[in-house]
Amino acid sequence: MSDLVMPPGSGLASSSEGFARKNRRPVRFGLATRVLVLVTAFVMTAAAMIYVPAIATFRDNWLRNRLSAAYTAALVLDAAPQAMVPPELSRQLLDSVGACIIVLSKHGTKRILAASELPRKVNEVYDFREPAFLPSPTALATLTARPGRYITVLGEAPMGGESIAITMDEAPLTKAMRAYSYRLLIVTLIMSAVVAVLATVAIQFMVLRPVRRLTTSIVDFGANPENASHIIVPSCGNHEIAQAEEELAIMQDSLARELNEKKHLAALGLAVAKINHDMRNMLASAQLLSDRLANVEDPLVQRLAPKLVATLDRAIRFCQATLTYGRAVDDPPNPVRFPLRVLVTEVMEMVGLEAPGEIEFVNAVSADFEIVADREQMFRVLMNLIRNGVEALTSAMTETGRPARIRVQGWLDKREAVIEVSDTGPGVPVSARAQLFTPFSSSRAGGSGLGLVISADLVRGHGGAIILADGANAAGSGAKFRISLPQPGDAS
Repeated sequence: MSDLVMPPGSGLASSSEGFARKNRRPVRFGLATRVLVLVTAFVMTAAAMIYVPAIATFRDNWLRNRLSAAYTAALVLDAAPQAMVPPELSRQLLDSVGACIIVLSKHGTKRILAASELPRKVNEVYDFREPAFLPSPTALATLTARPGRYITVLGEAPMGGESIAITMDEAPLTKAMRAYSYRLLIVTLIMSAVVAVLATVAIQFMVLRPVRRLTTSIVDFGANPENASHIIVPSCGNHEIAQAEEELAIMQDSLARELNEKKHLAALGLAVAKINHDMRNMLASAQLLSDRLANVEDPLVQRLAPKLVATLDRAIRFCQATLTYGRAVDDPPNPVRFPLRVLVTEVMEMVGLEAPGEIEFVNAVSADFEIVADREQMFRVLMNLIRNGVEALTSAMTETGRPARIRVQGWLDKREAVIEVSDTGPGVPVSARAQLFTPFSSSRAGGSGLGLVISADLVRGHGGAIILADGANAAGSGAKFRISLPQPGDAS
């Protein structure tokens, strides 16, 4: 029998738990590291998106500065008489501009104001006389240009001229742009690190720490779900993680209660199996003694002996079924047609043997009312309900002045047989109604909480239902249980 009961902590549960722990992968690339990498990547991506217009703007400003220097040089050179500018001054002006030639267009003619070495080819021309709305995206080509390239830059001319043009080597511009790009990269990296660290710290305290607390609680609770100290205590915040903590606490508490109930049921099953094993032997001995009572000529013994024998037969069959299946499994109903009044009378006589004499039993079932059901199982259902009524009346008999009465009645409602068991006791407390048919939830001291559960299981096996009738527990009404059993079409 013991091999049929597997309480929590058995070998199968331990092996599955060990397998889960063995296959649990360690966290190497945690959420904090991922957030740090992602934020850095996002900042670098944003910097890359603004780099192209930034480097183009830098190039345009650099060239405009050269045009400004050329504008000043043109004023000096244009004011000097023809061929009166010393070569040394002309060279110094060209060096200050960074150009190899300065050309002034004025009154339709072009005049070379200063020149050193003329380039063989001009590779690019930039005209700043008309302002552009957006910087030119060709700055990347300048950034990657090879040495030896020359460019010409056009701008507004001084003193009423049409334009001023300077031709220069592109290498200084490329060098300046690369230096600017390097500085921009350093600043971007510093900004990325600062933003990433701040974002990681904020997310660490606002998100990752509560999530890690959830994870730790789940892991610890999974290792020992029966330990109530592992149930998470909600932080009572007003965010989603706090709500998740509250729901997790409810789930863990429900699961812990369920596991304790299952453990209790497993231990109870093993105990019941052992008790049934020994009880069957004792009942067999009692059956032999009851057979001998049948030979006694006393009228009372002759009337009670068959009932005693039938009761012992029921107990022995139930114990044998429990031992056979390793648990209290009821056989499928074996419906037969029988008069309900006779069965109710039999149950009342059995319960009346142990009930106080002040309790009145009223069998209000019509003598010709028959139902189709399993007679043995319905005996157990009515026995549980009437015995519950007796216990309720016994405990409240001194508290109420109402007569102590248990009443059973039955009728046919369309194609359902309705059986109603009522008493004049204190009724069912409102706090106990939600778990009325839950195992081990008896509200009465000393009660097992199994009578109604067994009755409900037997009635459901017939395809019927058992309920606490509406209006029960009103003043003077006591408890009233109503059973509905489907009947075949020929039932009357």
